Amino acid sequence: MNEKAQKNILLICLDDAVAFWKYKSVFGEVLQTPNLDRICGQSTSFQAAYSQAPVCSPSRASFMTGLSPHQTGVTHSDPRYFDKISPLDLWPSRLKQHGYHTAPGGKVMRGYRALPQEVHETVYSTPYSDSHRRFSLARRKSRYADGKIPDHMEFGGYRGGMATTTKDADRNLYDNQVAEDAISFLKTYDGEAPFYREVGFQSPHGPWTTPRRFKEMYNFKAIRQPKDWAHGFDLDTPPADLVRENIESSRQRFWRQSVRNYFSALSYADYQIGRVWDALKASAHAENTLVIILSDHGMHLGERNWFGKSTLWEQAVNVPLIIHDPAQPVGQAVSDPVGLIDVGPTVMDCLGLPPIAGSPGRSLLPQMRWERAPDRAVPSFFYDHAAIRKGKYRFIRYGNGAEQFFDLSRDWWQTQNLGEAHPAYEPMRQAFDECCRDYGLEWQSGTTSVEHA
Repeated sequence: MNEKAQKNILLICLDDAVAFWKYKSVFGEVLQTPNLDRICGQSTSFQAAYSQAPVCSPSRASFMTGLSPHQTGVTHSDPRYFDKISPLDLWPSRLKQHGYHTAPGGKVMRGYRALPQEVHETVYSTPYSDSHRRFSLARRKSRYADGKIPDHMEFGGYRGGMATTTKDADRNLYDNQVAEDAISFLKTYDGEAPFYREVGFQSPHGPWTTPRRFKEMYNFKAIRQPKDWAHGFDLDTPPADLVRENIESSRQRFWRQSVRNYFSALSYADYQIGRVWDALKASAHAENTLVIILSDHGMHLGERNWFGKSTLWEQAVNVPLIIHDPAQPVGQAVSDPVGLIDVGPTVMDCLGLPPIAGSPGRSLLPQMRWERAPDRAVPSFFYDHAAIRKGKYRFIRYGNGAEQFFDLSRDWWQTQNLGEAHPAYEPMRQAFDECCRDYGLEWQSGTTSVEHA
């Protein structure tokens, strides 16, 4: 490999981030993401990108291997998922094998703790002992007898709306530590090998603790619920384990404060991304580093009285995906459906490395070069539930055999199940069955059971 000719890879991963383009003004108060906006002005933004699972473990296992949840066997939350997949199946380990210096930095592969030693030593070039220098998480009220955290205040809403009130407390936040570490790396790395560097942020994952100024960016009284919510939601079909309620959205003040908490956390993540981006562009690596920004899955912000993830509706699986190639610093927005499972194949293609064997993902390099993608169904899975996005439609089948079918162009919040009588139902059902087979989930005719490939 000609190391000098190879691009570096900077992977920036968010946690629980919605497809922010859709939320700019949907609640009245404008969502502020100035750094992501300016990065999109120089990058390809895939605005119909989908996570292959709506929770952390199976999503991350999927996009870091280029394999589907039913290929990895990780179909739901599983903090021990490295018992099911080999670290050799992770595409960053392939980069290491091809001469890359590979380095972690925050939550990307799994949670906030160090990876198992075997996994770390297979994937990363840095010493395993360094991985124990973990970044500290935000302090919790439960650790204090009076329920008050020093140098913090609460703004209300779901999970309290905690904010730091001093510079020292600001500096101690997880995302600031991750950003500082990444900035230091970009300033100092001078190795001969090209690098793969991870930057894994906690935000906008709860409890949404941010510096105070990010809470104050938003006037919660100006936040409004979309008119479509007043129509109600189709709630009869999904199994009970997927339809949970944890917030009463009719309590307008509480709901508005909760949205402010989430928006402030996303704006805080945007701020830290901007710092890392500026450090990269001021470094010696500016013209030779491919930047990928994504989130593991999305989030419901109060619709269906649910402030969380774990569903197969649009809001939980549509995610940000941005790829910046310094050789083509022009902004374009791609509306063709794609998947996070495409990230690994795209990296391999961009670097001229062998493709990932068995991956149902596709390289996005043609779309980065302004080509249209072929018509495609992109799936998401959770346990034995599955869904696809194809064209303007979303089709969901649950493990009990129940189905939902929505026209996203007219019903983005998915309030009305179109049902079997709709003329597009049968083509979508066929596309769903074919897609599931391609991604390792076989639905047996006449039964609700499934076979895992």
